[in-house]
Amino acid sequence: MPAACESGRQGAGGKGGLLPAAALLGGCTMLSRLLGLARDAVMAWLLGAGPVADALTAAMRLPHMARRMLAEGSLSMSLTAQLARRGNRREAAALRRALARRLGGVLLAGACLLGFCADPLLRLLAPGLDLSGGGTDAGLPGQLFRLCLPYIPAAGLAGLCMAVLHARRHFLIPALSPLLFNICVLAAAGVAVCWCSGQADTARALALGMSGGGLAQWLLQRLAVERLPGDGAGAARLAASPARRAAISRRAWRLLAGLPGGILGAAAPQLAMLAAMCPASLAGPGHMASLYYAERLLELPLGLVGACLGMASLPRLSECAREGQWEEFARLRGLALRWAVRLSLPAAVGLAVVSRPLVTCLLGHGAFDANAIHWTAWAVLAYAPCLPACAVSRCLLAACHARGERRRAVWAGLFVPLFTLGAGLLFLSAGELGGVGAAAAASLALCLQTLLLAPGRVTVPGAHTSQWRNAVRFCCGQLAAAALVGLAAWAALCLTEGLATGLRLALAVAAGALAWPCGLWLVRDEAWRSLRQGFRRRQS
Repeated sequence: MPAACESGRQGAGGKGGLLPAAALLGGCTMLSRLLGLARDAVMAWLLGAGPVADALTAAMRLPHMARRMLAEGSLSMSLTAQLARRGNRREAAALRRALARRLGGVLLAGACLLGFCADPLLRLLAPGLDLSGGGTDAGLPGQLFRLCLPYIPAAGLAGLCMAVLHARRHFLIPALSPLLFNICVLAAAGVAVCWCSGQADTARALALGMSGGGLAQWLLQRLAVERLPGDGAGAARLAASPARRAAISRRAWRLLAGLPGGILGAAAPQLAMLAAMCPASLAGPGHMASLYYAERLLELPLGLVGACLGMASLPRLSECAREGQWEEFARLRGLALRWAVRLSLPAAVGLAVVSRPLVTCLLGHGAFDANAIHWTAWAVLAYAPCLPACAVSRCLLAACHARGERRRAVWAGLFVPLFTLGAGLLFLSAGELGGVGAAAAASLALCLQTLLLAPGRVTVPGAHTSQWRNAVRFCCGQLAAAALVGLAAWAALCLTEGLATGLRLALAVAAGALAWPCGLWLVRDEAWRSLRQGFRRRQS
């Protein structure tokens, strides 16, 4: 365990360690998201997109949002900056222990309260949901919701451990922990296949698997935190005196009081998808499940090109802000933003082009019928603009948290779910869009959030004013490269008409992947020049 943590630290250390840390996070995230795709494919095979699937997706919505907000990023982003600004490791360790006790208690009490209010809460979030579970089991959505609730306190404690590890630049263990979640859910699916009769019992097994996965995530990261240097007896001695213990307690409560604002800004994608559930539930049976499956297909590229760059840059940005190194701060932020745009635009275009064969190949089995494939593919297409919006906003949010600028992030985060809800209901009333209108509303809201955060790019004290002309030229070049990726993938799909869906999908992805470096070469992108120079140095 210490060796693994140390390898993650070495990959991220130093001033030039942003891209190695992001690559480490990206590789582990890819493994996790591939397992997540397998998990969702199994769920689609077992439940399809009917009333029981709607009940399970509604029940998992809040715990799944807690997973993204607490266990896998947003809480970590808010706390990492606070912990990284504290140079004294023993003081940070004592603060972490105080935070763990208080955060765990608050989340446990909140989970119990949500359990008592399960049915009214589900009616509020999904007014079109059949709370009878499709007539097969009375009160099934409420039962599933309560089975998922233990995940919430476990996710909060896992997020705190992730923040501690990220603040010390240990990225490997936090990046691997989501693998345990997916393994636990897949194991629960295996149990359901062998011993459960009926879709209702299968849904209960999957809900229990989610709670077990949360506990596994927390325990793995807690073991890693306990092995950190300076996090043991020294921290306990530091908090031994009553006066010191009272000071640490006050500081912990102040941090907890500021967490909702920090989480709100970083959790805009999760809030947008939560708000989209309401208009999707009103569109009819199956639309809420189709929206859920589309979101899951979005998670792989979103985690690779968005969250990794933001999380990898945050510890170093926080240190630069603490030490007043504003030129280095601006350089790292600009590097993260350029790579976010460079990676997310072609991923979004490619995802939009291959949406239908992707859904057919990965999910179109068992109970997942042609109607579910149709609506899920359109929802994936509508969600595609989320990729560049989330990737850029994640980097901008990292800069805001590093500088302690929470107000801008909070207002932008509040805007996203409100706009998604209003626009989703408007699109629903405008025509037969089903859940696609809700997905389009979420994408539009996240793009507008990026614009709300964008002024923060030019307000770094001591940094040079951004060259907007160069930024526009860069974005136009990346759009051209992304268009070439989409054209290559579309041509591959057209030329392989009649072949097996999986083969067509693989060829389209390969064509798009080969077209991307060609596009970078055509627009004379700096990344292409750097790769060419590195290749020449190796040859010499």
